[in-house]
Amino acid sequence: MKNVQKIPACLVHIFTGSGIIFSFMALVSVIEGYKLLTFMFLGIALLVDIVDGTLARKYKTEIIFPNIDGKTLDTIIDYINYIFIPCIIIYKFGYLPPDFTIIIPIFIICVSLYSYVNTKLVDTSFSYIGFPSIWNVILLYLEILSFNQWINLFIILLFILLKFVPFRVIHPMRNVAFKKTNIFFLFGTLLTSSILLMSKLEVKFINDFYFYFLVLWLIFNSYFILFVVFSNLLSSRLYQKLKKT
Repeated sequence: MKNVQKIPACLVHIFTGSGIIFSFMALVSVIEGYKLLTFMFLGIALLVDIVDGTLARKYKTEIIFPNIDGKTLDTIIDYINYIFIPCIIIYKFGYLPPDFTIIIPIFIICVSLYSYVNTKLVDTSFSYIGFPSIWNVILLYLEILSFNQWINLFIILLFILLKFVPFRVIHPMRNVAFKKTNIFFLFGTLLTSSILLMSKLEVKFINDFYFYFLVLWLIFNSYFILFVVFSNLLSSRLYQKLKKT
């Protein structure tokens, strides 16, 4: 019976580890100059990261394989996909003015490195403290919105600053009350982002409906912004009530 239980837990670890394969493919795509493929492989890696934690808890990987640290495995892959490769993308594809294409990626890599080893990065409610270093998502949005290099620089500097602001960003899969709603909006965001990205880069078959997909994309993203804002307001009110008692 125990051996049977090990199979799904083992598959979950393999599934998590598959993220590094998509890391490699994304890196090769950057080197070869294929922007669409780069974002595609990072998008697949993002999907793996979204669901692997839920699967790991369901199949009790920590109990069945106590010698394999799934969190460390996940963290290594996340750092590569969320930070390291996006910084190479910034350099390779010219998102910033030429004078900033080296210094900004170096700064992001260094700041994110030490935030990743910060034991207080995630609080007891499984919320990230400060901007959670989702640079792959930020670059995807910059690509979709097609700002000029100076506006991109301003936006990236703003998010670097938000690394040091102690607001909370709860993982959408960790909020029990809104989990189903968050899943719907999350996959809606991923779907519309993929469509808008394909339209921007190479595939032009959705031009007639581009505006409608853009509106949907803005609605999906507005939901998560409001979700973060209200989550912080709610946690602040609860803290004040606990403080008074």
